[in-house]
Amino acid sequence: MQVERASLEFSLVGKWTYQKGDPTIGSYTCLISGFEIEGIYWIEMAVVEGKVKVEDEVKVDKVKVDESGAGEMQKAEVLYGFSRKKGTKRKKTSSQQIEDFHVAKVAEVDGQEIGLFAVMDGHSGPHVAKYLTHSLFELITRHPRFSSEPQNAIVDAFHEIDKRILEMADSNPKWKAGSTATTALLLDSGTRLIVANIGDSRAVLSRGKAVDLSVDHEPQKPEEKEMVESKGGTVSRSVAGIYRVDRRLAMSRAFGDVEIKEHLSVHPDIWDEDLLEDDEFFVIASDGLWNVMSSQEVVDYIQATPGNAEEVAQALVTAAVKRRSTDDISCLVVFL
Repeated sequence: MQVERASLEFSLVGKWTYQKGDPTIGSYTCLISGFEIEGIYWIEMAVVEGKVKVEDEVKVDKVKVDESGAGEMQKAEVLYGFSRKKGTKRKKTSSQQIEDFHVAKVAEVDGQEIGLFAVMDGHSGPHVAKYLTHSLFELITRHPRFSSEPQNAIVDAFHEIDKRILEMADSNPKWKAGSTATTALLLDSGTRLIVANIGDSRAVLSRGKAVDLSVDHEPQKPEEKEMVESKGGTVSRSVAGIYRVDRRLAMSRAFGDVEIKEHLSVHPDIWDEDLLEDDEFFVIASDGLWNVMSSQEVVDYIQATPGNAEEVAQALVTAAVKRRSTDDISCLVVFL
């Protein structure tokens, strides 16, 4: 979308006004495209003849989020907050609905209070991601061996729910979409944390420094590339520098994606440890955050940001937009 009129700040030439049909700014010729959020114009692309450089970050106090909230685990004294915002990036599908979803709730299973947290980042439509928010934890916690063998229950549930999604795709095109999932279960009165994931949504723990609890399943990683090729798929790099499976999907593990399912995996990576006394918090977010902030940057940002869990989650969304994230963003912050 072309910017009709906007004040643009360039590091070498100061402030100028660009009007559609007049692409000359000073002595430099620019082709500019972007979008608008809350009255502020953001630059997605600037092709410039000369030495003009667009500033890395645009000043904005706060962006309006689509959804936020908070809750607590009473017995474990754990506080959590979440925030979600629709991105401005134009999607390839006809639907422009938000495709990020999350779970943040407390449940009682066999008399035990359990924290259930997850981020699902859909692609090619929202249906698979939304379905996962309603059904994945139900399958996990109702597994007959959940209390005694939670890791096995998680693996079984991931495979079972993917099977159900593929069956629905046989009769309804909307289920041909796909999704990531990064799940976290707080057990044993908040002392044990189990994280399982497929895709590129990420969970990070603050333990003195940032500790990645999940694995970004990127096709170019040697072990992921080998897995895809062993299934008969291909991994190639696009002109934009993005690695994709079968020239389509930028991850090697995902729910759904029936058309290339035989070349993907739905087996999760799992992190399972007792929490330490000095562990401060963990974050789960979609790649709308991680594409513009590293794990350590997020941990440092939270440590420097006052407020409750919901306010901190909202602040992270704002920080990501300031750094020009155009993707949907879903973010959970859990204070331990």
